[in-house]
Amino acid sequence: MITGKEAASELQRSIGGPGAAVLHEWMKAGGFIPIPLISFTKVDGTAMTKQATTVVGFAQLASKESVINIPVNAAAGNESLSATVPLPPDLDAGKDVKIHVLVGKAADNDVLTLDAEAFFCAVGDTANADAQDTAAQTITEAASELVFTCGNDGVLAPPSSLSIVLTLGGTNDGDAVYIYSVWLEYTKG
Repeated sequence: MITGKEAASELQRSIGGPGAAVLHEWMKAGGFIPIPLISFTKVDGTAMTKQATTVVGFAQLASKESVINIPVNAAAGNESLSATVPLPPDLDAGKDVKIHVLVGKAADNDVLTLDAEAFFCAVGDTANADAQDTAAQTITEAASELVFTCGNDGVLAPPSSLSIVLTLGGTNDGDAVYIYSVWLEYTKG
């Protein structure tokens, strides 16, 4: 099996010249893993459906963006969501992994936060502690990007996976929360 580094070196030898160095740098740059919103469930494993009354679910805002909608006065048990993502073979386990969440609120009546937990799992290495090092972050009305860093001391080498738990903090008695997208960024090895 040819590794990413070997393939990049072979390609660089084949191409030659300054363009090859640029291509090599591009190939060893960071990786990106989109996490489809449909991958998320309630933290108890219950699948989400169309958002209704006080139950978290999927919605389309004004016939435009598709989101996970955590409604005003969300019922108990609807404040935490989870998804599991397989990690790619080119992930460098000696580097941080970052969880990105594009999130906003319908209004600005409540002080709400979003927290993330990250649980890595690998062959023979399960039930690990939360590897996410960033404190809960405030959600703004305008959609903003929240970044949660998983320190390299908790990242496990492939074959591995990452289970993510997103938890709403505060009392949302005046603001619905919208999760627009979630993705991971990692360093290629």
